[in-house]
Amino acid sequence: MAQRAFILGGTGNVGFAIAKSLAVDSWDVTLAGKSERSAPDGFEYVALDRDHDGALSVANGFDLVIDVIPYEVAHAKQLLELDTGALIAISSASVYADDRGRTLDEAEGVDDYPELPVPIPETQKTVEPGDATYSTKKVALERILLDSGEVAAAIVRPCAIYGRGDRMGREWHFVKRAGDGRPHIILTNNGSGHFHTTASENIGELVRLLAAQPRTGVYNCGDPDPPTVLEIARAIAAAAGHSFDEVLLPEPAPRGELGQTPWSTPKPLLVDMAKAEAELGYRPAVSWADALPRQVEWLISATRDRDWREVLTRGANYLQFDYDAEDRFLAERGSSAPN
Repeated sequence: MAQRAFILGGTGNVGFAIAKSLAVDSWDVTLAGKSERSAPDGFEYVALDRDHDGALSVANGFDLVIDVIPYEVAHAKQLLELDTGALIAISSASVYADDRGRTLDEAEGVDDYPELPVPIPETQKTVEPGDATYSTKKVALERILLDSGEVAAAIVRPCAIYGRGDRMGREWHFVKRAGDGRPHIILTNNGSGHFHTTASENIGELVRLLAAQPRTGVYNCGDPDPPTVLEIARAIAAAAGHSFDEVLLPEPAPRGELGQTPWSTPKPLLVDMAKAEAELGYRPAVSWADALPRQVEWLISATRDRDWREVLTRGANYLQFDYDAEDRFLAERGSSAPN
């Protein structure tokens, strides 16, 4: 009889990638989400709102419950109330803090950006648990799961996630500019920002291995070949059939400033995959170089004849396209602005 897995948040790009990866090992997978919809690609599907009392009782009796969307202490407590063989929760590499306590959540500029090891091992200190920020909430729920001792509970800490169906769509920062025929791209810090990328397929592969070897512990997840911002810009332009004249500004800049991108960091943030490799035999399912063209193709197809903000619902609140400000800047420095 096949083992049964329940994936909360199963219809997003991460949840669906996990489902497909588990299917390789013949898991019987049920996906759960908020909206009423038909079962995707043959997987069973249930609609539920976890904030309703008893909503997760449908997950009782499964061999494995995977929570792709845990954000609160209450979510960790929900999971521990279930009758299940093992738990896996998706957290974030944003929980790491440097030796001075600086974190990604509070960093606004170069001076307060954390100075983290390269790469970051799972033993690196984290922010203190609390309810003040995204990362403090993630640490709070992590600790409840890790300290419970009631059930095997693994934590996965990915970085800048991407993949088909991604509602953030960081790559749209360059894809849209390419589609709009923008001749220039402006990048701070000479485009050297190095923020680890994570393909959803690689999260799926790590979860597949954890499902086969249930345990309590924390595991990083990042691509084997994390690119710099400049490499991302060039690869996306090539995949979109475009090229940019690169305007490289020598200094890093605060968030939201001209030339910043979703991956721009004044200091590297790269995670160490050695633990997953040594303990689980992890090998990446895909490289960034191979996954990126497919991501660009999906973004172009998904937004064709649609308002991109309806597709990239998270990116709509995050991605910026102030072409007028870019053109003024280029004109002031003597670069040619588009007509």
